[in-house]
This record gives sequence, structure tokens and C-alpha cells, in this order.
Amino acid sequence: MEITVQGDIHIIKISGSILQSDSEELDRNLSDHNFEPSPKIIIDLTEVSHICSTALGILVSYKKKFNSAEGDIIIVVNDDDLLQPFEITMLDKVFKVLPTIEDAFDEFKLGN
Repeated sequence: MEITVQGDIHIIKISGSILQSDSEELDRNLSDHNFEPSPKIIIDLTEVSHICSTALGILVSYKKKFNSAEGDIIIVVNDDDLLQPFEITMLDKVFKVLPTIEDAFDEFKLGN
């Protein structure tokens, strides 16, 4: 997991599989990183092959937290198999799920 910052947007790039055991690291990274003052987060899942339900739950809880701080999380997924858990759980209605990092940056520039 790699966190970079471009302007006021934080990009969290994850690769491989996100299993339940990896969810703790995701939670810790989101909790320990300073996203102030207004958290704008892009979660880049373009190199992820699997995401567990625990990790999805963690993303939902941080979306609520960041929304209350005038921020947001945008998910980047370009693999139909990885998009499926978001669609099945209707999280594609909760998150903006976009196919590229550039689309996510454009979305933040448009003011969400």
C-alpha cells in the first residue's frame, strides 16, 4: 500500500489481494494518515485482484467519516471482476467508482 499526495488529493494505491488480514493494515493506514483539512481520497484498486467484505466495510466507515469532514473517497476500478462486489453490495451507489485515476482527479476538480 502506497500513499502519495498531489495537491490536496491523497492517492492510496493498493495491489494484489485485500484479504481480511490486510484489512487491518488498510484501517491503520487510513486512521494514522493526516488527511486534514478536507480529506479528498482516491483509492486506486487498478492492481487489485480481490477485495474482501471486511475491507469494503472499512472503506464505507471512512467514507462516512470523511464526508462529515467535507471530504470524499473515490474508488478507481478498471476490472469487471473487481467491480462486481461493489455492484452486488450496491456500494457502487455509495461510492463514485471510476475507471481511471484521471477521471477521479477530474471528479474532485468539478467539486464532487
